[in-house]
Amino acid sequence: MPGLISPSSASSGGAIAAMKRPHDEAGLTHHGAPLKKRKVVHQLHHTQPVQYMVDPISTEFDFGDSKDFYDQQLRRAIAIHCKTTGFDSARPDALEEFRGLVDSYMTKFLANVRMSMTSARRTETVAHDWIYALGNAGLAGSGLLEQRMDTGEVPKSLLQPHFDPPAPPEPQPISTDSLLGPELSGRTDKEARAYIPKHFPPFPSKNTYKATPVFTSRENDPRKIREKATEEGILAEQSLRKLMAAQKAGIQKQTAGKRKRSTRMRESDRLWQEAMTDLLHEEKEHEKSEARQRAREEEAEMEADDDSWNAPLVERQLRQPIVDRNVNLEEGVHVNYDQRFWRKSARGA
Repeated sequence: MPGLISPSSASSGGAIAAMKRPHDEAGLTHHGAPLKKRKVVHQLHHTQPVQYMVDPISTEFDFGDSKDFYDQQLRRAIAIHCKTTGFDSARPDALEEFRGLVDSYMTKFLANVRMSMTSARRTETVAHDWIYALGNAGLAGSGLLEQRMDTGEVPKSLLQPHFDPPAPPEPQPISTDSLLGPELSGRTDKEARAYIPKHFPPFPSKNTYKATPVFTSRENDPRKIREKATEEGILAEQSLRKLMAAQKAGIQKQTAGKRKRSTRMRESDRLWQEAMTDLLHEEKEHEKSEARQRAREEEAEMEADDDSWNAPLVERQLRQPIVDRNVNLEEGVHVNYDQRFWRKSARGA
């Protein structure tokens, strides 16, 4: 039958449909060792024991300086217990060993409390957590603790520890209602919301979280406007007088400074002014000669060409501005004052 392979045929020695190919055990080796899937065991190499966790669970509370107080009270309780038992004295190493035993016992006890609390996903303990820890410690009832509560002949003044006086309460914040007024005070917004607890502080002033429009008052009385204008005019006149007095004082200082100059400095200034005057005169003569040369060239062109065609050029040459060379040598030097030295952006090009 087509499509089927006879088991006795030569081609039936290979793989058959719906059958797995046999593994070659000799070929699946790596450096002489057979390939084998290893079992990977994951474990924590670094753990943090609970007894070394000193930070409280709630971030609202902190140990502060109370840890030293607790250690002192623990040593005091151990000493009182030794006194009630009949020991009049004890060595420091014995007391420290006793303290270590109490510390390890309480650490284990509180670890059970924490385990019960965290298993229920709570951040604060309840009575069931302490019952669970007492049950693990072997204390099913309070009968075993009654004999421990007997203090014997120890006076109450010794049993009662000494506590420092409480810190004074923080002063109340300064009220700004009288300064801000009812319009900007945030107390009204807090009182309008009944769901806010009463002990919560009031909201800050409204100008901290709301835009307060500010409108400048404008005077409309003509009489007051005239009085204000007169006052401003008087102030402007006084300022102008001060400015003129300062300018006059500067001119006087400049004149006095000129008198103090030596003869050599005055001679140097005179020579410089004469040199600059000669230079300006030469530039004027040079420009006049260039203008006459251009005029002769234009007349020659006009004779060769049509007069009507060259007339606009002559008019344009006659309308060219004459450069004024009258320079005040007492002033500073003007650099690139001509428009042809300006930048293209400045000329609007």
